Amino acid sequence: MALLVVFSFSCSTEDGEDGPIGPAGTNGTNGTNGQDGNANVQTFIYDFSAKSGSSVSQAIPELTTDVLTNDVVLTYISASDVYYQVPNIMNPSGTTIFVRNFSETGNMNFRFSLASDNTSYSLPEGTIDELKVIIIESSSITTTGRTISGKQQIYNELNQAGVDINDYHAVCDYYGIAY
Repeated sequence: MALLVVFSFSCSTEDGEDGPIGPAGTNGTNGTNGQDGNANVQTFIYDFSAKSGSSVSQAIPELTTDVLTNDVVLTYISASDVYYQVPNIMNPSGTTIFVRNFSETGNMNFRFSLASDNTSYSLPEGTIDELKVIIIESSSITTTGRTISGKQQIYNELNQAGVDINDYHAVCDYYGIAY
């Protein structure tokens, strides 16, 4: 009980004096610059291993009318660790096929045909591993009195940087996208 009495009388409710001001911290402008981000680039990966037939589709909600009209949409399929930009000719299982894609709001459709005579080809299940879609947001700019479409601006930028858009890894490296 005596301990309780000592504690209740030894504390004051008044605020004490402020201590000395400490040293200033590092100014943010003196810090190390980080790597630039790519908030305008989105990547979507879909499992295609169960897809089969001469025509397949994939729901992609991000393919809005605005995206399809204004932005760059790069499409790649992988088969046995080889990436093909679509449309393209590929030979994943000994048969040379032509792959076409048609995009519409919310969906991407694929058609397969023999490269030799363009007849419909029924893709066996497991031929394609993944579908990878890269959407690069664009904006229109005006230079020397003329407006360049956002899509064209992106294609020009990639071309000037020496990036081959047919090369999935080159595009990923340029934008800092993980494989």
